Amino acid sequence: MQPINYVSCLDNMYQSQGFPAYRWSKFDSSPWTLFDKPLDQARIALISSAGIFKDDQAPFDPWAVNDLSYREIPIETPFEQLKLHHNYFDHRDAVTDLNCVFPVHRLQELAQSEFIGSVAPMTITLGMGRLYKRTALQEQTTPELIELIRKQNTDAVLLVAA
Repeated sequence: MQPINYVSCLDNMYQSQGFPAYRWSKFDSSPWTLFDKPLDQARIALISSAGIFKDDQAPFDPWAVNDLSYREIPIETPFEQLKLHHNYFDHRDAVTDLNCVFPVHRLQELAQSEFIGSVAPMTITLGMGRLYKRTALQEQTTPELIELIRKQNTDAVLLVAA
């Protein structure tokens, strides 16, 4: 099987629909930091872009453009209290098992088995899609998320793109 050049395929699909070529972000100067803490001593946080929210929170607008909002969800929230609003991926597997896009239970199992030290008490979810304000994401939302992660004494973050 040949690899799929995802970026070119996506760009070609949208250009065939009349959209201009997408200007992909390039980060030539992103710092690389080795992770030298043993995983069995590390606290891991979860950030998912699956549009998950608690039933007492405002839902993500699945048709929104440039939605830079996020939801904080306590790690112990029962899945029965969670909902998913997102238009940019097939939900069938996520509806069957939310861990596909929001792997809370898997992280808890890793902590219980002492493979990781612990799981951060608060998860973060986003409803990404049609996000064209990359500068706003970098300068507004990302610093807020970093602060939320730091307040939990987190050593690493599992990013789950939906």
